[in-house]
Amino acid sequence: MASALCAQADPELWTEPGAGAVPKRICQRCPVRPQCAQHAAALEDTVGALAGIWGGTSRKQRRARQTEGAA
Repeated sequence: MASALCAQADPELWTEPGAGAVPKRICQRCPVRPQCAQHAAALEDTVGALAGIWGGTSRKQRRARQTEGAA
């Protein structure tokens, strides 16, 4: 995660409900975005829903992807 672009920005950008377009734009350029998304999925399987932007997706978007994958 040392290469994550979010580590170089204000952590408050990634918390919901205020998270918006800025963190998602940062995530789009991030070299570890796929690993971040995988890490978030693993955490959600273990501890439950995560708040905030992870791997460029919001909690709502991750939930929708899980639902699609289960269908």
